[in-house]
Parts: sequence; C-alpha cells; structure tokens
Amino acid sequence: MVRRVKLHHLCRVEEIDLETGKEAMVRTASGNRYVALFNVAGKVCAYLNTCPHQGRSLNWAPDRFLFGEDGTLVCPHHGACFEITSGECISGPCEGASLTPAEIKIIDGQVLLADHQLLP
Repeated sequence: MVRRVKLHHLCRVEEIDLETGKEAMVRTASGNRYVALFNVAGKVCAYLNTCPHQGRSLNWAPDRFLFGEDGTLVCPHHGACFEITSGECISGPCEGASLTPAEIKIIDGQVLLADHQLLP
C-alpha cells in the first residue's frame, strides 16, 4: 500500500518578506504547528519555528524575525545565531545544533508542507 503525502498550504512565495521572513501556522489534531520561512536569493528555506536551545519560537513578533548584520537569523530570546541556508547554529547557547528543516514543496508559487512534518 502506498501512502500519499498530504500537503498543507503555508503561503505564497511572494508573501515571504525578503527582510523579515514569514511565520506560517498549520492546525493539527494535537495543536497548532508553526513554520519559519525565508526567501534567500529566490530559494525558500523552511524550518520548524523552534530554537533548539529551549524550544522557544524564533520570531520576536508575528512574521518578524531578527537578523544580524551578517545575515544570520538571531533567536530573540538568547541570541543564538543560525545560518539561514543550513539552519546550523554558528554561535550562542546551542552552537553546533541545527534548526529542524521543514520539508516543503513549491507548486505554482504556493509553499506547501508535507503532513509528516506536523508530528509532535
């Protein structure tokens, strides 16, 4: 038996602000799940919106992520810095850890999330 992957609509590519990113929410049976989306030179990078340090969100306000002068994503809670394209923490309290990538597909300009990413 082949299991079909259900895809959940997160947003359209053009809705991802080039300077501040975008947070998208998906409702699940076990609660809401949040995804952090970034458009880096035309490539969409997506991660579960959870810092590996303490499990807190990476945005400081809805749809607002903080970036360092070098372009790294900065966790607003404890200052961990992440490379956007790899998700790796390059400095801060969780250095060496990585953000959890979100498996997305882009179809006709829509950013879609695979349902297995929604597990707790």
